[in-house]
Amino acid sequence: MKLSEFYQQLKNETGLPSVYHHWTAGKAPALPYTVYYVVERKDMFADNEAFLKIYSMNIELYSDSKDEELEARVESFLNGLGIVPYISEQYVDDERMYETIYEFDLEMEN
Repeated sequence: MKLSEFYQQLKNETGLPSVYHHWTAGKAPALPYTVYYVVERKDMFADNEAFLKIYSMNIELYSDSKDEELEARVESFLNGLGIVPYISEQYVDDERMYETIYEFDLEMEN
């Protein structure tokens, strides 16, 4: 899988607007939406070549209230990829929205 394919699947399977890393100032859609990004890469090497790219990634789900149905959509998408994420959540007081964070590793094509 490539990062562009991950993006398309995330949008299609959750039905939510999504963007890599951040929305341009003033361009974020109405809630709910997702933001996804690579936290770091942990490539595996052999014979001086990366034979496997492992991306540590986050998906952040933003909503105006705690929404288990939306969370289930994101979790179903990840489970379909064989991923069981670490999940945390918080309320972003100055933005008045809930943030659910999904942390996981994903192998990408070389």
